[in-house]
Amino acid sequence: MDFKTIDELLKYTENIKGKTFRELDKDNLLEKNKKDKGNFGKIIETGFYGYPNNNKAEADFNDLGVELKVSGYVKNKNGTISAKERLVLSKIDYNSIVNEEFNYSKLLFKNKKILIIWYEYDKEKDMSDFVITDYQLYDMSGDEIVIKNDFEIIKEKVLEGYAHLLSEGDTSYLGACTKGATSDDKTKQPFSNIPAKPRAFSLKNSYMTGILRSLDLTFTVDKLEYKTIDEYVYAQVKKFIGKTQIDIYFALSGIEYKNDIPKNLSKMISDKAIGKDKELPEKNDLFRKTNYIIKNLPVDNNDYPLERMSFRNLTLSDFKDEWEASWWKTYFEEVTIIVLCYEGSSKIKNGFRKLKDIKKITFNSDDIDVFGRTYNMVKQAIDNKDITKLPYPNSFSGQILEVAPKGIKGDDAYLNLFKKDTTKVCFMISKDFIFKKF
Repeated sequence: MDFKTIDELLKYTENIKGKTFRELDKDNLLEKNKKDKGNFGKIIETGFYGYPNNNKAEADFNDLGVELKVSGYVKNKNGTISAKERLVLSKIDYNSIVNEEFNYSKLLFKNKKILIIWYEYDKEKDMSDFVITDYQLYDMSGDEIVIKNDFEIIKEKVLEGYAHLLSEGDTSYLGACTKGATSDDKTKQPFSNIPAKPRAFSLKNSYMTGILRSLDLTFTVDKLEYKTIDEYVYAQVKKFIGKTQIDIYFALSGIEYKNDIPKNLSKMISDKAIGKDKELPEKNDLFRKTNYIIKNLPVDNNDYPLERMSFRNLTLSDFKDEWEASWWKTYFEEVTIIVLCYEGSSKIKNGFRKLKDIKKITFNSDDIDVFGRTYNMVKQAIDNKDITKLPYPNSFSGQILEVAPKGIKGDDAYLNLFKKDTTKVCFMISKDFIFKKF
């Protein structure tokens, strides 16, 4: 079927709402290979639009400059919806990207406009019965200032011979996700003899969630004042570097603490200076479409952390999936951690520590592989209902991610681990590893 205009294409696509993949799968592709998620796109191309399958470099609706993609979403317990996974775009050729300019790149040529077909993922249903509920024409130019910056970050790492150290957390919207059949797959890079994992450009899971939730919203380039989360955060707090916590909080709120200083004073400062987590998406579009956390951490005069870094309480149901398909793997791959470092010591107590620096932490593929070992130990402990199998500190050589209590002392966090879905333990990153990242 040929479409002369994008409006004509979208008008026809309206008819796909409410259909299941079973209705459109005229060639029984899902029966032949249920594990191939790429079949969803093939089914829609052939069964709905009437096009033959192809692997050509040009866009699917070439005359219109529109690429077709199919993506799933899930309904959350709180009533919101989230993209199920990142959207993989095209393979990164380490040898050619170093000579490409973003405006003339293969990435932009093929993916500037994408027609996204959304289906609801339901783990209780057969894949054939997933329902297509909506569609969306995505135009990359709407966020081009950020995506171009992401492209340049990826390109620069390859130019420096660091393709093996690429991390999805390096960038805001455009990721460089691993693309090998196994975690051991490697390929050559042009400016280093160190093999690198094959990667592809992708729109991050968090960014896809932002796109999904903004079906009825529009954002312009002019609204995006910053290209990265760390750039935004630094702009808000740079004037306070060198000042104590109590002085910063007084400047922000007019409230002066001398005694009974709150333990969470640093968090109170970041909430005031940067914004509370729930407020940030309204402050800047970056926060709506990126996976980030803002942490406050005491360090010594050499930047060595005085505490481990904790994450949210573990939820037992998050460990039903194998590591490669898990929520935690995607989270660690994509997250950007912005750390406000306050210099302190045993003699410099909370409240009198000075804001020293703002650091950024992201995780590379080697880190992710080690995290996977920790995840699998938690999964094994849950599957066997055996807390002795948990990844406590120093459970194995090279461990950087461990499980520790996150609650009131004496509440038997480990012994009560299986009583509720949300536990009183969390993942924590070791101080040595944080220092290495700094």
